[in-house]
Amino acid sequence: METKHTQRDESPTCYFFFLLLLGHSASCTVGGEQLQCAPGNKNVLMIIVDDLRTSLGCYGDDIIKSPNIDQLASHSILFTNAYAQQSVCAPSRVSFLTGRRPDTTRLFDFSSYWRKHAGNYSTLPQYFKEHGYTTMSVGKVFHPGISSNHSDDYPYSWSVRPFHPSSEKYENMKTCKGKDGELHANLVCPVDLSDVPEGTLPDIQSTEEAIRLLKLEKQLNSSFFLAVGYHKPHIPFRFPKEFLKLYPIENISLAPDPDIPRNLPPVSYNPWTDIRKREDVQALNISFPYGPIPEHFQRLIRQSYFASVSYLDSLVGKLLNTVETLGLSNDTIIVFASDHGWSLGEHGEWAKYSNFDVATRVPLMFYVPGVTRRGQPQQNVFTYIDPLSHELERSIPDIENVKEDPVELVSLFSTIVDLAQLPPLSECPVPSFHIEICTEGQSLSPYLITSQDTRGNDERVAYSSYPRPSDTPQWDSDLPDLKDITIMGYSMRTPDYRFTAWVGYNPITFEANFTDIHAQEFYFVETDPNQDNNLFNSSTQSNLLTKLFENLKIRGSFN
Repeated sequence: METKHTQRDESPTCYFFFLLLLGHSASCTVGGEQLQCAPGNKNVLMIIVDDLRTSLGCYGDDIIKSPNIDQLASHSILFTNAYAQQSVCAPSRVSFLTGRRPDTTRLFDFSSYWRKHAGNYSTLPQYFKEHGYTTMSVGKVFHPGISSNHSDDYPYSWSVRPFHPSSEKYENMKTCKGKDGELHANLVCPVDLSDVPEGTLPDIQSTEEAIRLLKLEKQLNSSFFLAVGYHKPHIPFRFPKEFLKLYPIENISLAPDPDIPRNLPPVSYNPWTDIRKREDVQALNISFPYGPIPEHFQRLIRQSYFASVSYLDSLVGKLLNTVETLGLSNDTIIVFASDHGWSLGEHGEWAKYSNFDVATRVPLMFYVPGVTRRGQPQQNVFTYIDPLSHELERSIPDIENVKEDPVELVSLFSTIVDLAQLPPLSECPVPSFHIEICTEGQSLSPYLITSQDTRGNDERVAYSSYPRPSDTPQWDSDLPDLKDITIMGYSMRTPDYRFTAWVGYNPITFEANFTDIHAQEFYFVETDPNQDNNLFNSSTQSNLLTKLFENLKIRGSFN
């Protein structure tokens, strides 16, 4: 799908005077209304990463070099079991930026704009904007294109036009130098910056722009909401080649469970069609739909993903260090999250597009000055650490700051509002298509701003869903158009189980039919953390499965 990028058309000087007026006025006009501006409130820096699974040092991964994100985690509340509501970019981002589940946004692909297609729901940045904040978007925050009205939802959500890096247009072009000396559109694409168009990469440009905006906001001394979206480790794996040296190919292992599980329902399988379109993968002549990818190339993919994460970490470190050097670390809430995970060969699958933990589980952490940070206010919090350094000390979060309950990305809206001490959101009624502002996600603020012991909360459940066009893998199984969806996989993750029911779905009425059951999956978390052994047909826990199924039925058909 062609993406229409939005470039800021204000000159830096005009933008400066716009923010100067906004930040220092007693009131400002937002959406046609006179509102009090909010100088002095806590700022918000929201970092959203594309396709980042929990392959980070702070999540116990001994291979990944992520010292800057680990440092942020050591001063944050970290959630070890946070889940996306759909493991694909646009539906996930629209969900957590509106506080509504995909069944309410009615977005399961990239091809509709929720304000026209479902309801005129307010967004997280829009809420801050309406409370006097300057709201800014850098990089991939909303998914560009139809799903955000080709504007990243500007001007509803943002005070100024969102920034997209100019080098973004080269991401899927033939810029990868092959062994034949020619340029290709490859999956694996380490580059020399001196050889790429414009001599830079999108995430580098986004970091530079975010740093520029932070410096500007520091001068203005006004409250801001800055969302920074990073592309990597999204494919293609196009990153500075020096990060490969952190991961020698001879040290790269295969996934612990690289084979397709014997009891896996075919409807559950993701045939990874997006990576099959890359020239280097096409050259492997891999059979459809199950492959497998040759082992040597599996290692190349995993190596490149890991290197992309360390490249991302270096940029996040520079951004956080700017927060520190500008003296903003005592006044800025920092949220770090991914839109969904990514399979690296587990179950014989690659990419996202499934309901498994590896595709839905995401890193999630909240840094709140005066609440989560270690040390004294005058101490430095975010010192830049070069991931390429040979001597890295791993920062580990305090055990009391690590939360293991299942939580959801749809809770981001209400949580960040609570942390910034803005008026709290009300719970959405059923249905809520006519309600502009409410939340379907339970706020996570009790984990951060009270002494309440929330560990071992058996009531916490995370819900996800994924659409399919058929019972068996097809070329459009990963990302079917709305009109072609015939099955919806509703999944729930508790502290102990993952249960998924694949049921009939009507894309015209947006109704799930729980009497039309195509397949079901049931996994014990403790004994089968990788979800390789589907026990549904052999489990004796019939009462429990009935309870879980009825719970899913309520969630899946509430609209």
